[in-house]
This record gives sequence, structure tokens and C-alpha cells, in this order.
Amino acid sequence: MEDLLRDDVTLTVDRMIDDLLDAARIVQPPVDCIALAQGHLGMVVCLDRRQTARGRAQRAAGKMQIYLRPEPTEERHQWTVAHEIGEHLKPELLQQLGIEPTEAKAMAGESLANLFAYRLLVPTQWFAADARRMDFDLLALKQRYSTSSHEVLAWRWLDLPEPCVVTILDNGVIHRRRSNAWPTKRELNAAEAKCRQRVHDRGEPHVVRAGEWSVQGWPVHANGWKREVLRSVRDDGFEVMPR
Repeated sequence: MEDLLRDDVTLTVDRMIDDLLDAARIVQPPVDCIALAQGHLGMVVCLDRRQTARGRAQRAAGKMQIYLRPEPTEERHQWTVAHEIGEHLKPELLQQLGIEPTEAKAMAGESLANLFAYRLLVPTQWFAADARRMDFDLLALKQRYSTSSHEVLAWRWLDLPEPCVVTILDNGVIHRRRSNAWPTKRELNAAEAKCRQRVHDRGEPHVVRAGEWSVQGWPVHANGWKREVLRSVRDDGFEVMPR
């Protein structure tokens, strides 16, 4: 996998997903991965209250069966099934990439399944245009891609050509932070901190423009758990790092 360019991998994954959606006659979001697995791929998806891992797949009676543990949100079940679809289609994906299954490392295969899940829940063929049309509004995008979590949607911004920094905070602590353009530190700048605090306190979206930064922030608050998502963009024409 180290010898393959990331663009080659993502283009191949996107192509496979487009073909899969076309074959299943899914023409717009949201992508219901559970319905896709059962109705088009002939898989069996069932809940197993004894299950400890997020999901487990095995073949029985000639069919692939996916066992899900109970989860607090439907989005987690959707992610698990999307991941298992990626695992199921991994041999075909490796073949298209020109990799023998015996040559694929376990870690690389797991990465491919995760990559597949992100892009199946939020397909590139629709997301790029939707994100721009909705001005990257996370809550509006969540309504359209309802089977995806807020985190998956936010992380997909990094796959778009528009440079940004994405930060996800849980109860005031940075959970994930990454940029597709600029080097970043694991700490908020002044504009981000101001936006995050306002979103955290008021529980509503907010925008802060300060210095060279514009920051959009959204609340994902539920059951005593406060998550905030930030999307930050530099406004000063600062040259981006090559991807």
C-alpha cells in the first residue's frame, strides 16, 4: 500500500462505490447501508445483544451475516455495516489496485475498509457539490446525509480541494484535529477558541472571523455529552502546503 498513491486508491474506491450505487439504483443521499447490504448484496444484518465488538461478520448458509451490538445511535450501526461491506468487497478492490490478497497487510486492509465506509456513507459524487452549495453547513449536510454521523461528514471535508482545518472537541477536549492544507498544532487558535466557547455555551451554530481566520462551529450535544465541530479557513491568502 505504501507504493500506491493515495489518489489512486481513493479514485478506485470512489469508482467502486459509484458502480455499487448505480447497480442498487441509489441516486441520491442518504445511503442506507443496512438496506443496501440486505437488499442488494444479499447479506443478513441482525442485532446480537451478546456481541461485545462493534460488529462481526461471518459466512453461514452461503450468505454473509453481520452481527451488530446494541448502539446508542443508528449512525453507528450504519458505519459498522458500511465497514463490513468494505471488507466484503476488499478482494475486488485489491484486484483493481493490482495487489494480490496475500501481499496485502492486515493494517492496509483495515484502512481500506475504513476508507470505503467513509466514502460509501458520504459519496464523493454528491458530497463535493452539496458541501459547496450548503456553504459547508454541517447541520444542513447532516439532514441530507442522515445515515452518516456528524464526525464522518466533518472528516470528509478534508477530502475536498478547499483548504481547511477540522477540529472535533468532546467536553472541551480536542478529540481529533487535522488539516488538508496547513501544518497544525493540537491547540486552538484565538478565533477557534472563541467560536468553540460560544457554541459550547449557547448550543447553537456560530461563526467567528478574527485575524486571518474564519471559523464555523456547530454543537452536537446530547445526553450530557457536549461535542463541538469546527471548520477553520485562513483568509489572508497564506499559501497552502502541497497535499
